[in-house]
Amino acid sequence: MLLLFPAVVVGHGAVSHPAPRQSVDGALAPWSGAVPPYPIPFDAPNWCAVPDAASADPRRLSGRNGQACFWFNNGCDIGCDRCDGVTGQKIPCCADRFSFNGTGDPPSWGGEGLVVDAAYVAKFNRSALRPKFVRYPERKATVCDPRLRTLNVEAECGSPADFWYYAPWRSPGIAPLTDSCGTAGGVLPGQRAGAAGADYVNTTNAVVGDRGSTLPPLREGGQALWTAGEDVEVAWVQKAWHGGGYSYRLCPAGATLDEECFQKTPLDFAGNSSLRWGGAGGEQLFFNSSARGWQVSVGTTPAGSMWRKCPLPRGPWGWRRSGPSFEPVCEESDACKALHDHGPVCLGPDEPCACRCSGDGVGDLPQLEIVDKVTLPRTLPAGDYVLGWRWDCEESTQIWTSCSDVTIKGA
Repeated sequence: MLLLFPAVVVGHGAVSHPAPRQSVDGALAPWSGAVPPYPIPFDAPNWCAVPDAASADPRRLSGRNGQACFWFNNGCDIGCDRCDGVTGQKIPCCADRFSFNGTGDPPSWGGEGLVVDAAYVAKFNRSALRPKFVRYPERKATVCDPRLRTLNVEAECGSPADFWYYAPWRSPGIAPLTDSCGTAGGVLPGQRAGAAGADYVNTTNAVVGDRGSTLPPLREGGQALWTAGEDVEVAWVQKAWHGGGYSYRLCPAGATLDEECFQKTPLDFAGNSSLRWGGAGGEQLFFNSSARGWQVSVGTTPAGSMWRKCPLPRGPWGWRRSGPSFEPVCEESDACKALHDHGPVCLGPDEPCACRCSGDGVGDLPQLEIVDKVTLPRTLPAGDYVLGWRWDCEESTQIWTSCSDVTIKGA
């Protein structure tokens, strides 16, 4: 019997520091000054809660980031020349069908493709998620090292079992984008709101399909004042999990905010990464991404650009659908390890979640930030810039992007 698990959650994330342009709705109700409800609803209205040391909420969460995590690029992979705006888990996006070794055609669900149970994988060979056609067959996965992969890590690279081979993270930076700052709801301009949470509540600031690159700065002077040559702190947060990895880059504020501009100035990471709970000044756990094999600058686009793997593994409840993930950077509780068939468990607004540094979806992930330092080139001319962040997912054909305004002084 073919067992299908609907893709009921799409990964959502956004930069939390410096505040991105996409957080503009944080100044509107219901997000402005509000304590996020418990449990945080996935949509209607769309909450992108972030850690906030100033929040009165005992969870130290606030709505100051508005709907920032609902600006992204949907239906993008390394084998195609465009995003289609709708098929967040169909690989490749530019093909009409999957190859299939079982009986009949695997059905789709809600426009989002499918996720297949491991029992089906073992019985039929999960090439159902491998394409019979890609537009750019010469684009091969460059991320094959199991240490860099975030799920299905035991599959041989390029084998039929490697069913996420064409996902964006498997060749960081090469997959196309609709907009380098994302679109509201992830759709193409003119498309209606998507499925499985890939939507956006229209406000006076933006409506579904708007391009993030056209959003104005949050305020004159940017969200941070940096100096060329320095190592500066940046942070992002996940609402839901889809593996993969991320990078930061710069574009002059007066230029067109597209990949041609951002790819001219990719930023290198410096020192350790960390997870932080409770916002700036909160509890922080440091780890060495480079020593763990979680950092890569070979086979990336642009050439030599530095990327880091998302350090949050999928919880054990997700392995059945996606293949084995990797060990978290903290020792998880027995309650977390016992979650084989259920998602994250938070007992209440005043209680900690079962899992601290691994997760699969709504509930636990918004309570922590992924914090890094990046090095600003010493040769940067002084001026206003836009800091771009790009998260290439591995368990979906989705790419999250945020754009933050910063001012940089000369060295």
